[in-house]
Amino acid sequence: MMIGIIGYGNMGRAFALGLKDSYELIAYDKDLLKKDIALQDGVGFASSIEFLLDKVDMVILSIKPQDLPSLASLNFSKKSVVSMLAGVGVSRLKEHIKDAYITRIMPNLAVLFKKGVMAFYSEDKKKDTIKSILENLGKVYELDEKYFDAFTSLGGSGPAFIASIVEAMRLSGIYMGLNKDISYDIALSTIEGVLELLKHYTEEELILKVSSPAGTTVEGIYNIEKSGFKGILMETFIKAYQKSKNL
Repeated sequence: MMIGIIGYGNMGRAFALGLKDSYELIAYDKDLLKKDIALQDGVGFASSIEFLLDKVDMVILSIKPQDLPSLASLNFSKKSVVSMLAGVGVSRLKEHIKDAYITRIMPNLAVLFKKGVMAFYSEDKKKDTIKSILENLGKVYELDEKYFDAFTSLGGSGPAFIASIVEAMRLSGIYMGLNKDISYDIALSTIEGVLELLKHYTEEELILKVSSPAGTTVEGIYNIEKSGFKGILMETFIKAYQKSKNL
């Protein structure tokens, strides 16, 4: 199967790098400076969208939502179109992309390392094949469109919020006298270990296993509860969810 990627920004490129070893790819971006980047990545670059559409079976859209109307005059007839346009539902996509089979996804940047998560909703008769292709990039959650905003908050924005926690751990280590690189490595290694532990224990079980009577952990947990830290985190995800709904 030949796959075309329209839009070679951060996410379009991440998909290309994740798929290029398994599928034939060709990309297009209105910024022709992206051609050199694509060719360096080992990905073909089309001279026009029309040329790309003539060659491919499936199209991945990685453009800005405001650029969607520019596709209205193009012939997508019978193509499988996979859109990652934030906040743009299938009904709106159909207004601009005529006679195509539409799949909507919401991925995160970890697809670059085939560790991504993405929401998936499809009206394509080939949806099982498309889902199988996307599973090369990570975990795919088939969801009704009404849940995409929630997924955008947790899966899409979540990496930035988790990175903020890592940054806080690193800065805390520096404050306590550790080298910045050591602090960073400790933070990452700790999170990797926690992810493995959470496959075996619930969050509550893990906290109780780590907390000894009158110890350091329970002191920190006390401060988390007293400061409303969990409430702040929940509010952060909810704010991102509300922003997604308003896009």
